[in-house]
Amino acid sequence: MTNHRISASIALVAAAALLTACGDSDTATTPTTSAAPITTPAGADQLQKPEPAERTPAPETSAPQESTGPCVDPASPMVTDALASLGATAPGGSPWIAGAYSDVTGSCGELLWLMAETPGGTASSPSHVLFFRDGTYLGTATSDSYSYTHVVGADGSTVSVQYRWLDPEDANCCPSGGPAVIDYTWDGSQVVMQPPLPQQMLDSYGPR
Repeated sequence: MTNHRISASIALVAAAALLTACGDSDTATTPTTSAAPITTPAGADQLQKPEPAERTPAPETSAPQESTGPCVDPASPMVTDALASLGATAPGGSPWIAGAYSDVTGSCGELLWLMAETPGGTASSPSHVLFFRDGTYLGTATSDSYSYTHVVGADGSTVSVQYRWLDPEDANCCPSGGPAVIDYTWDGSQVVMQPPLPQQMLDSYGPR
């Protein structure tokens, strides 16, 4: 009886040892390599460009103003206030006065104009071109006033202004510089000038 128990115990110990050995073998054959680091390809910022931003629609502009009278009235507060905002024609000089203007009635268009002139001026006296839209004064065509300036065309949204200037040998009556025609156009939100004033013209006036 004792020998039978001893044999059974030996068999149990042997089986346990075999199971342990098999477990150790499974563990030993399992790979233990670490994960490879994630890298960003060179130039990835160029390959993954963001989608372009959605374009915001331009605000709708109001229809051209309808009027039963003149679209620009030189005696109106709109014009007299605009002229007064220019100050004097020169230090200690007289205020600007209204000259030629948009002689339009009915459908007034997008852009209207009026010339601000020197009182009692001559051909060489400086002038400004003032712009208006829907009863609002927009400003002058240029920050400085210039001589020999005339509006030569207007089609409702664009006003074409002709500039001339004196060359060194010219008499004040007869400028030979130019002409240069500049278009001022209402683009829906502002007046755009194209092309810019010629550098030769600006140089003829010297530092200002």
